[in-house]
Amino acid sequence: MSRNNPKVSPEVTLELVNLARQMRRLVYEGDGVPEWGTKFSQIEAEALEVGRELSRLMMEQAVGEQSQRVPSSPLEAADSGEPAAVIGTEPSVLETTAGEVQWKQPKPRLSKARCCG
Repeated sequence: MSRNNPKVSPEVTLELVNLARQMRRLVYEGDGVPEWGTKFSQIEAEALEVGRELSRLMMEQAVGEQSQRVPSSPLEAADSGEPAAVIGTEPSVLETTAGEVQWKQPKPRLSKARCCG
């Protein structure tokens, strides 16, 4: 497996290097070095847990903030193309490979009254 991920920009990689240093200091305290004799499998497991939580938080923040930026043009109902207005929010939950992601999704209301025929 290649060390460099071509989908991650050099700027993001630089920030991740700094973030990894900070996380090591939090996980291993002090200078961020695991105690001598710590098995690689334990270091790997701890790093993967930190990575999963970072991924989950990044997704949760992204969809949470995205849902607050509803475009000014009206939303449309998927089935009819009818204009809809946002009338509040409703909780959304999605299970991802990194864990559960929660956010408040805009709640649309159709402009035209719908009636049973």
